[in-house]
Amino acid sequence: MAAPRLGLLGDSFIYACPAMQSDVCRHSATIACAIGPEPLRVTAGGECFTGHMVAVRPFLRRRVDSGGHPIALIDLEPAHPRYNTFSRQAPSDTVQVLDTHQFAGLLTCAKAFAHQRLVGSQLRAAVGLHIADVADSIGPLQPVDAAVLQMMATLRMDPTAGLAALGLRVGLSARRASQAFVAALGLTVRQYALAEKIRRAAMFLGSQRPLTDIAQLCGFADSAHLSKVWQRCYGVCPSQFFAQHHSADGAQVDQAWRRQVSLAAALSGK
Repeated sequence: MAAPRLGLLGDSFIYACPAMQSDVCRHSATIACAIGPEPLRVTAGGECFTGHMVAVRPFLRRRVDSGGHPIALIDLEPAHPRYNTFSRQAPSDTVQVLDTHQFAGLLTCAKAFAHQRLVGSQLRAAVGLHIADVADSIGPLQPVDAAVLQMMATLRMDPTAGLAALGLRVGLSARRASQAFVAALGLTVRQYALAEKIRRAAMFLGSQRPLTDIAQLCGFADSAHLSKVWQRCYGVCPSQFFAQHHSADGAQVDQAWRRQVSLAAALSGK
């Protein structure tokens, strides 16, 4: 592939690029797919894992090296219905090398996305289906309690909402609300709110807005706070990250999820 591609699937991201070497710690659960002939390497917790498909639990410092070959990353956000399957694993279950024959469908999706053969609702449906298969192999579906779902919805609307306010909405004390949240998702309310802010910031990729404006719009204290969090998640500061998403000929990253929609054209059937 000549240029990187980014797809936003609502509660997950898919990103493909010609090569990758990164050292990051993300809030998302990640499935890394080698879309070239050679396997990729993930180093975490002093161990090195090699394979064509590797699943990494959230909040784990990891080094990903594609060996100079194309790679695709599928990041599950905390709002994803199977996120807690990965986040509530035993501490020893940090990285898993997946069977490429068992999960060939997901690898095929990653390759098709990288080569622009799978987009839109078909991409979302296909990735969702195959992610569920991977999650089922790791652990059973664990439905999230209604009170926690309500707190999650509130935080999506207002990532600055505190525990007291969240608990009040669902009839729980701040302490009980915190305990319920961690038990359901494997992360704290503060971590979830920060993940939501990062997701919002990612929406501005390629928008040319000043970093200060993005930080304010996404609920960060200031641009320095956004830069610190972004660098931990993506390995470089936001300005470098946004600038580096260009192809060899200078073209901007193909933002597969960013599409201009014309209401007039839609109504006219064009």
